[in-house]
Amino acid sequence: MARHAGRHVYLDTNLFIYVLNGAPGLAEQCVGLLDACCRNEVHGVTGDLTLAELLVQPLRHNDIAAVRAVREMLLNSGAVTLIGHDRACFERAARLRAAHGLKMPDALHPATALACEAACFVSNDRGLPAVAGIEISVLGDWASFGL
Repeated sequence: MARHAGRHVYLDTNLFIYVLNGAPGLAEQCVGLLDACCRNEVHGVTGDLTLAELLVQPLRHNDIAAVRAVREMLLNSGAVTLIGHDRACFERAARLRAAHGLKMPDALHPATALACEAACFVSNDRGLPAVAGIEISVLGDWASFGL
């Protein structure tokens, strides 16, 4: 954690899914990381795409409480800042897709992380390729940072 102190840390959608669903063994790690963001040890950021991805299931099931929970976590908790995806992000995502065969969301998140100069991209997707210019950190690796 210390090496990223005060820097942007981009959080992938799956981390928020674990918190919202109370995933055993994973939710606690993610809450620890979000708490570190709330304490301003690191600056948590994620893309607007995360909001869209997280709202799909609650909207599909007309679960108003879950919609509120998603909006509260991303918009009101103070843990993260939502970053917009501009044309440069989409072009960078297209290059990542071409180079690594990624799906658009899996390319757009790291492209946006690069655009906001995040120190690292935290995900639990072990299949993400190395991306020049940003450290890709797997969620479990954050345990070594004292979370």
